[in-house]
Amino acid sequence: MCRPERPLTTANKALRGLHEWLRSQRDRTRQGYRALAERADCHATTLQRAASGETVPKLQTVLNYARACDASPEEARRLWRNARYEQTRQARSGCGRPVPRPEYVYDFVDLSAAVQDLYERAGSPPLRTMEQRAGGFGHLPRSTAHRIVTKQAMPHSLQQFQAYLRACEVPEADWPDWEAAWTRAWRHEKRDGWLGSDVNLLMRRALDSSYVRAAQGHTPRYNRGRSLRA
Repeated sequence: MCRPERPLTTANKALRGLHEWLRSQRDRTRQGYRALAERADCHATTLQRAASGETVPKLQTVLNYARACDASPEEARRLWRNARYEQTRQARSGCGRPVPRPEYVYDFVDLSAAVQDLYERAGSPPLRTMEQRAGGFGHLPRSTAHRIVTKQAMPHSLQQFQAYLRACEVPEADWPDWEAAWTRAWRHEKRDGWLGSDVNLLMRRALDSSYVRAAQGHTPRYNRGRSLRA
């Protein structure tokens, strides 16, 4: 028989959903945490905290929990991402401009907000993980991924943007809308021939040098008060 769980107290609704799902899977097995820990190959206390803590547990812990309960790893990953995303939003306290849907992306300010949101919806994975997901060395270097997710730079080519979408595990069925958004933003920059002041403010603190190296040998020049050329 399973012992009664402690009441859930988190203000993160998505995390509460993850906790409730994990608990329901354990209830279904009718096993205690010690028995599940043997199957999950981790400590029973780790599993218990994953289903009741105030912070989002590690993804691997959630996947181990699901495996021990013979539950869906896809569902576990989806719920974990939602919880991590909500935690990130709460940490920002709602700061930043609204995130547009891809069909409403018009310029670099829109695109910058959108690509950062994609990263956060993916669970804010480590940069090393993003590099691996993107296709390995050269497709999306960690330094490039860092500048993109921190709004210091834009993917400089469609191939690099596709690598970024892959790294954020965006379904390929959604790629055409995002590719069209990337194209509109770059056309807007090239047509106007300058970066708006909002984008300069977003990027300024990272632009101590005149050049930002890109993944495939292309090095667009950033100068304060001047345009970025592809």
